[in-house]
Amino acid sequence: MVVNSELSDQLAGNGERRVWIRAFWGFRPEDGGYLGFTLKGNRDRFIQAHQPGDLVLIYGADQKETEKDQRRQVLGFLEVDPVPISDAERSSEAEKRLKAANGWTNRWRYAVPVNQAWRIDRKIDVKHVARKTFETHNPVLIASRCELLQPFEAAAALKLPVTPVEVFGQPPLSTAQAQSMRSLSTFFEPTKGVMPSFGERNFSVEDADNRLYVLKLEGDTAAFLGRQRHDVLRKIVVKVGHAKIPKQRCDAHNAHLPPACQFRWKVELFSRPFSGGALAKQAEDRLKQRFNDEFESLGGEFFLVDETRVLTEFAEITRSAVDVIVGI
Repeated sequence: MVVNSELSDQLAGNGERRVWIRAFWGFRPEDGGYLGFTLKGNRDRFIQAHQPGDLVLIYGADQKETEKDQRRQVLGFLEVDPVPISDAERSSEAEKRLKAANGWTNRWRYAVPVNQAWRIDRKIDVKHVARKTFETHNPVLIASRCELLQPFEAAAALKLPVTPVEVFGQPPLSTAQAQSMRSLSTFFEPTKGVMPSFGERNFSVEDADNRLYVLKLEGDTAAFLGRQRHDVLRKIVVKVGHAKIPKQRCDAHNAHLPPACQFRWKVELFSRPFSGGALAKQAEDRLKQRFNDEFESLGGEFFLVDETRVLTEFAEITRSAVDVIVGI
């Protein structure tokens, strides 16, 4: 069965995110980074009907396999990539053992990968979120193959407070991401621009201690560069530079990435402070030259480096001016 084309067109055109709903015996994306279907036809139907930006709301099935306090409760959201995979491709060893121990190896084999996941931080019965959908659709089909929520139901669901959770097969969350709790709609809403101000400005810039730093790009390096995985094995993308406070510089770079982006910068290394920006700039220039000689330049301040050698090369440049290099 294909999603009603009139409803699909209406939802796609109103600028709102569509939300599918589906039941499971729990919510464990940290061990199972996939949305699985027992029947291949249900997976194929979902892929065919999926649109960019769609989310999937998971609730606890009203069955003995679900923990009692999770039955009929909305549990979390998934953002998926509509490409066919097997469940094993995104299953941790714990997930595989759980399925084998319970005789579930033939369930949910036909899957799509999960990119991001959020746990709902409030107890609420699924009927309060999807009353109309349950009135107009067979609950068995909702539980097994996914159905679309009504637009007003989706809008209400996206206001529920959520916290990002780890997804097996995806890069780990930063501490700030893991601790952030807000409604899911705000994770994707545009930020407000800065109101411009006008008039005369007078300011001075003072020299101060500066640190040399290396930022590491966390995420799928092969996908980021559009290369084969074997070409970037044990390699990472880094940015080098100097700043008074490297963490602030890192946060500034991450602020320019969309919240839904699967990549984030992390402070990988930084030196003890140089006594002024000029000395730090000289060290930065030497570090760039060193990285250019030893690794692959990606242009500007960016390099593709051997992860096992980056600390050694960084230390060689900074040792002449400062004593200690700190790894994060």
